[in-house]
Amino acid sequence: MSRHLYTNSRAGNRRTGRAAGAAAVAVVLAAGLATALPATAHAAGAEAAEILIPAPDAFGEGPEKILATGRYGVLHREGDDYLWTNSYNRRTRVVTELAEVPEELLVGGHDEHNRAIYTRQRADGGTDVVRIGIEDPAFNSTLTVPAGYLNPRFAAGWVVVTVDKGDGTYEMRVARGGAPSADPVVRLPAGATTDARPVVLGAQGSEVLIGYRLADGSPGYGILTAYDGRVKPLPVTGDASSFRITQMNVSWFSRNGSGGQGLRILPRSGTGTPKVVPLDTRSPDSEVTAFVVEDSVVWHEGLGGPLRLTPHAGVDTERTLLPTVEFAQLRAEGYGDVLALGKDADGRRAIHVFTQDGSGTVFDLVMREVPKVRTADGEIGALSLDRGRLRYVNSLAGKDTLHGKAVGTGLDPAEGARLADFPGLAAGRFADGTDEGLARLVADPATGKDTLVTGDDPERPSQGLVLPGTGGRILDASPEFVLYEAGGRQYVVDTARDLVVRDQPVQGAALDGDRLIKSAPGKPGTVNVVDPRSGRATGSHDLGVDCVPSEFQAAGTLVYWSCASQDAAGVYDTATHRDFPAPVSGVLLGDRFLAAREASGELRLTALRPDGSTGDLGTVTGVKPPASGDGRGSTWTLDPAAGKLAWVGTDDTVHVTAPQQAVSPLGVGHSTVPATSAGAWSAAWWLSKPAASWKVTLVRRSTGETVRTWTGEDTRGAVRVDWDGTSASGDPVPAGGYTWRLTAAPSDGSGPDATASGTLRVTAG
Repeated sequence: MSRHLYTNSRAGNRRTGRAAGAAAVAVVLAAGLATALPATAHAAGAEAAEILIPAPDAFGEGPEKILATGRYGVLHREGDDYLWTNSYNRRTRVVTELAEVPEELLVGGHDEHNRAIYTRQRADGGTDVVRIGIEDPAFNSTLTVPAGYLNPRFAAGWVVVTVDKGDGTYEMRVARGGAPSADPVVRLPAGATTDARPVVLGAQGSEVLIGYRLADGSPGYGILTAYDGRVKPLPVTGDASSFRITQMNVSWFSRNGSGGQGLRILPRSGTGTPKVVPLDTRSPDSEVTAFVVEDSVVWHEGLGGPLRLTPHAGVDTERTLLPTVEFAQLRAEGYGDVLALGKDADGRRAIHVFTQDGSGTVFDLVMREVPKVRTADGEIGALSLDRGRLRYVNSLAGKDTLHGKAVGTGLDPAEGARLADFPGLAAGRFADGTDEGLARLVADPATGKDTLVTGDDPERPSQGLVLPGTGGRILDASPEFVLYEAGGRQYVVDTARDLVVRDQPVQGAALDGDRLIKSAPGKPGTVNVVDPRSGRATGSHDLGVDCVPSEFQAAGTLVYWSCASQDAAGVYDTATHRDFPAPVSGVLLGDRFLAAREASGELRLTALRPDGSTGDLGTVTGVKPPASGDGRGSTWTLDPAAGKLAWVGTDDTVHVTAPQQAVSPLGVGHSTVPATSAGAWSAAWWLSKPAASWKVTLVRRSTGETVRTWTGEDTRGAVRVDWDGTSASGDPVPAGGYTWRLTAAPSDGSGPDATASGTLRVTAG
């Protein structure tokens, strides 16, 4: 919600020649400002500076699947792309050679030559095994498996098949791509047989782990030497699963084999009794997946549980490597390492490699964090811009949330820190600008009435003030007040005291610091200036028109007014008494500039110079069409105390730019400074815009001695000093006359320092 008022009331039915002239000038001016900028408009002669903030979208876990591993990387899939992420610099590229290959044809497992392998059926009934050297094209090749070779299985580049012998039995062979007569026949142990589907459990180098049936029908396992067909049986007893082979050893898991439950580790070149490493499983019948990583066993039960480490030698300690694992696979080089897909303790989903380092402990290398995927589009529904703070309501999956971002207090926007989020706020239900922090409307749980709460911490809001209406909106905000409208009435709320201090019918009104600017229904063309707390009129302005404005906006010394029903509007400078033309609707008033939404949807920007002239600041194109109305506060807004503009593009990206660089100087809008002190003094000065630094000095008039100095930095609007009546040394100052002086430097670096001074009489020393 922009800090501007957009109200309508019954306007007068007369119009003076002055108003008609202003409207005519507005038509001529608008017709002459036909220069359209291709991007966000900016001040003439200034470099465009722009912040882009996309609407927050909802992101969830994207599809990720590990397909195969190599010595130097991993083949995986995200969405429709086959990707290769290498382990030496963790860069990822798309494997375009696989773009048209169905995933079910890809061969999994590990390949030491970093090849992606897939199968392709031939018309003669045979199979081509296509190998793509991802790291080195020299490893590209195609192996031809003849027709009649059944159920090929793959491991480390080897292809193991069966051949139907015609008598109900099958023969296992190693297909090498040449003449079938040269393919080694697998020489199983005496009495052992194979089914039609060969059992291949892994491979490293020229040795392949296979399974078969022994003569008594029980399962048997051995190491096949692929180039000559010899098989060395393994001493497997009891049930067995999770077979692995590396350059150094062979391993498998058993719950009831010789030596009890645990992982068996056997040197690859050795025989005899394997070493048994007990694993503390959580279930007596879970599927255990285990890998030997040099001196440790890395293992998990089922899927979705933790990936754990159990040392069997060395210095490492039992621990959890990943709280959640989705997939794990052995990379069978050297002593072996494990590649795993899972989430760490912070919930980050990534591909990890676990390898033992030189110190003897297993370390975690994150190869790739799995990118999130967008699950729902955010949509910006409201905007506010106030003294370096951008607020924007994002609607996502049916929920509205107010987000915020610091955009700097210099002449050009500069992206800064995020502000706290506030759930459940919509357009018109929030406003920045009060000393108490963000003002927002929530429903009182007991009565349903609107309740005004303030504060920039959603976890620690103010107590809350129940207001007279329901379903109302905040029209404007100033350091000490909020203007609220509901049920055909307007209320001014004193946020410092949590009081409703004024109740009036809906009319043209706006807050200007500690003052309320309002129309005078009985006096067409008159602007009344009222003290909201007392109701006392402190001034008035004659607009020189014969209508009662239904809308006011205030920015510095400028007041925008509109009599929409009379087709009359303008901007009045209360300091110079000059008039500027303006459209009757779709207008926002900034610091010495005007933004107006045209019928085309573009925003036309016009400089309002102190000498009464105007200047073309260009137009903004590509603004998102509003759901209703003219878009003020929903698709575009500006800061009335600065030269900045915010607008939403058609892609729901918020743009923040600075079309006006010739801004007003820093000044003191109003102050509360006691004239006397009897030992304690509390003073406050409200600035017209943010200050980079400030200093208050207190000087004893009789001696010229500076008795106290207060300094501060980066204030958005108020300078406050609390004094206990003592000097810098801590001693009470003498009674008598003193002079105070405030100096504040503008944050935007534009114009001179603001100054204010006055006198103080200390009555007790």
